[in-house]
Amino acid sequence: MENRNPQLQRAIKVLGARQRQITNVVRPHATKLVDKTFYLNVRVDGMSGINELVDANTKKVVGITNLDGNQLNSGRDVVIDAIRVQYTTRGEKIENADWQSRDTLPAELQNAELRLIQTNDMLIDLPLTDVQNFKQDDYRPIATTPLLRAKEEFKLELEFPKGVTVPAGKPLFLRLEFRITEAKK
Repeated sequence: MENRNPQLQRAIKVLGARQRQITNVVRPHATKLVDKTFYLNVRVDGMSGINELVDANTKKVVGITNLDGNQLNSGRDVVIDAIRVQYTTRGEKIENADWQSRDTLPAELQNAELRLIQTNDMLIDLPLTDVQNFKQDDYRPIATTPLLRAKEEFKLELEFPKGVTVPAGKPLFLRLEFRITEAKK
């Protein structure tokens, strides 16, 4: 089992700094840290160009995503410490996709880029090949410990190279997982 203590220590420092930055009350609220994974499953066949994967209408649905819209609730800042991507062509619907695939990404996805942006700050900007899962427990560490702030909209984008379209027709699903430390007030 992976030792995540270094990531937790970085997250505590980032979240502590954030709390000191916004705390202007006489009695500070206790902050509880929660270890979580945000996930999002999307069907990518037929995609091309820049695709926003979450928006204000994104709803939390078990088996599809645990994100609810494109901003976090008040009092819930998060630090991202690792990310991975899985893909599969197995399954007809996202809800029953088989994420056990260990194959390399299809060519159309290999050159795609994943971006997480909040208030014009680029928090993550990585090619999918950098975060693809080859083994069940592989996550790509995010050394910069990006802080996703509560009550501020964010964009999660997948961009394909110019002229590249993922073939339509046969289902192709992508799963994004972000390991996070959440600070709840």
